[in-house]
Amino acid sequence: MKRAALRSLLVLSSAGLFAQSLDSLLQRVRNCHLPAEQRDELVAAFSARDYSRAEAILERRSAAAGESPLAAELSALAGAIEFLHGRMAQAAEAFRHSDSRAPLDDRDRFTWAMALVKTADAGGARAQLTRLSAIHPATPLYLYWLARLDYDQRRYPEAIEKLQRVIRLDPESSRAFDNLGLALDMVGRSDEAEPAFRKAVELNRKLPHPSAWPPHNLGALLLRLQQFKESENALRESLRYDPRLPIAHYHLGRVLDAEGRDDQAIDEYRAAATFEPMVIEALYSLGLVYRRHERKAEADAAFAEYKMRKAQSSQ
Repeated sequence: MKRAALRSLLVLSSAGLFAQSLDSLLQRVRNCHLPAEQRDELVAAFSARDYSRAEAILERRSAAAGESPLAAELSALAGAIEFLHGRMAQAAEAFRHSDSRAPLDDRDRFTWAMALVKTADAGGARAQLTRLSAIHPATPLYLYWLARLDYDQRRYPEAIEKLQRVIRLDPESSRAFDNLGLALDMVGRSDEAEPAFRKAVELNRKLPHPSAWPPHNLGALLLRLQQFKESENALRESLRYDPRLPIAHYHLGRVLDAEGRDDQAIDEYRAAATFEPMVIEALYSLGLVYRRHERKAEADAAFAEYKMRKAQSSQ
């Protein structure tokens, strides 16, 4: 259950991985070396967030440019727009095409690495991030993402070592402490994971937009340690940041279940199963609570739904 409770580290929104702001990308579009009429057409498409049209314009112009430096420029710009559009395979190919003609700048190389992350090309992502980290050893961002790749590949000692280096470079990084806690927990060092999670939660509260994950991860650990009151507090903090986070609802349900607060536990299990159909453990736990209260029809329905979703998840 511990692994099921953890999010996949690499399932993230495109916006969260994007290395470039919309304003900076728009400026790139405005400054690209196209004839004025074509550039204006591209600016209009991008400003309207008609990314498909912008991509089509760039594809045509890049093909027409052949092997010239303009082709590399336009391919890199296409890669950034494809990434923003959520078309990761196309973004990765556009960056690869550009890099084969002229080396990408750091901004585009990092975006390329994130596109490779999203397409599950861990080897390709690692190669680009390793190159960036070697050039900029004092920049924690690249080392952080290398650590996340280590974690996803279950190379936990390597992830721990890199995350500790990230923290030395950036002691205010909530996400580095959070992921350090996850990695320590996976190798059974929960006594060290707990203070890492607590530090992540503390730093996370200071952010303009706190993430739901640090308090969730602390709450999940405290649940396993049967520190129910503190676990509840952490999980409720998580849900204040993201009221729809299904795994936080599930773990809060388990806390309330363990404390005999069954009506509240039922609400949390239902919420977990509603927001995320694949949190099937919530349905099983819901069935057990219903059975305990001799609510046979509801218990049977929960167990039937559990079996159906479990079968679907294994296909």
